[in-house]
Amino acid sequence: MVPDNPFLRSLDSSLSELIPSEPVEVFGEWSAKTRKTYRSEKQNGSGVGPFLDVEDRRWLGTLNCRTAASGIVFLLTATKVYWVKAPTIALTLPVEVSLHAYAGYAGDKATFTAGMGGAGLPGIPVAAPTRLDEVCAPGPMTFTTGRVFTLAQTDSIAFAAIVLPGIVLKMGRKHLWRLRDEVASSLTPDIRDLLTRRRSGDFDTGRDGICP
Repeated sequence: MVPDNPFLRSLDSSLSELIPSEPVEVFGEWSAKTRKTYRSEKQNGSGVGPFLDVEDRRWLGTLNCRTAASGIVFLLTATKVYWVKAPTIALTLPVEVSLHAYAGYAGDKATFTAGMGGAGLPGIPVAAPTRLDEVCAPGPMTFTTGRVFTLAQTDSIAFAAIVLPGIVLKMGRKHLWRLRDEVASSLTPDIRDLLTRRRSGDFDTGRDGICP
């Protein structure tokens, strides 16, 4: 399912006819642990309490494709869309969704973070339910290369990805890939900029494109 965003809908429709379609399978599972943290930033490095218990819930999974691939992940909030490119081209791309909250969910808030292939997106506060792993439920699922697909969502944000087969990509310096010119040349400037230049960025949620 494509998130309700004008730029991502345009990205999805623009690439659907240009990118070879291959199935991408998503698998993963939740894990949980509790750790201690300082009650105040003034305590950092002191080793002295008081401490608070923090619950960490992580969904660790993989995106599996028949051919080597890479991609971009997006985090959509009420005001911004954050994006980052995975730094590798591989048959399997690790993907993670994490939720962190004080034990007992003081303030009824959790922090949602996500990433793919070692590239992470910023942490965003979300409402915390009785169980953190009820905030979202990624996979198992199947989508296709060249299409924008929602991997996880809450009542206020969405985590989405587009996976691109390696045959249409060219890996450059410092593990920054770009869409090959013969494919990118037919795209609009906004989409071409996303797929051929920067490693990460953000734009306003309501915008039709990412260019200034």
